[in-house]
Amino acid sequence: MKACLEITYTPQGAWTPEALMAALAQAATDHANELGIGHDEMVERYGCLWMLVRSRIAMRLLPPPGEPLTVRTWLRRPSPAMSVRDYEFVREGEVVGRGLQYWVLASEKERHIVAMRDISVLWELPTVQPERRETIRRLVLPEALPEAGAWTVTPEEIDDNGHLNNVVYVRHAQRFAPPETKFFEIIYDRECLLGETLHLFAQDGCVRGVKSD
Repeated sequence: MKACLEITYTPQGAWTPEALMAALAQAATDHANELGIGHDEMVERYGCLWMLVRSRIAMRLLPPPGEPLTVRTWLRRPSPAMSVRDYEFVREGEVVGRGLQYWVLASEKERHIVAMRDISVLWELPTVQPERRETIRRLVLPEALPEAGAWTVTPEEIDDNGHLNNVVYVRHAQRFAPPETKFFEIIYDRECLLGETLHLFAQDGCVRGVKSD
């Protein structure tokens, strides 16, 4: 059981925001499975699902297209409501970027938030010391953004939780981002499900997705 896991991730093409998020997703999935808290284990043992609520990636540089990066990930000790996961992007032994994500647990059927303190195994997992103190502060978007497009969620975009995969949000939003974006933050407010249409409102690097409800 490793406190920190390293994987190698190679994008198909450029290191876009989507590729960066996909690298984090792969590292988090592999590490959670190794720790025994992956999707299948949490559903079977506790009837819970991991849900991502906040994410931030900050890169100092973006490697050339197709060049692999090492991704390191580790957990902090959980709070009663939140699990925080740290990341590093490493190129040739040098840290070139960092990531930070906040995760919650939700009941599989009702989708109600489950208290971390009720899952004892989470408090026994190895952590890297000293823990980072970096946090994601409140992100404020402009109230009024012009509508910029829409799409309907397809079967290929659904993940094991039965909702829109967290990487896919970035895929649709990144077309409104400046070229070679090195920093972005995401707030996931609601689940998006198969067949739902999301309207995108965007301006000056800010993107909001809105469902019909």
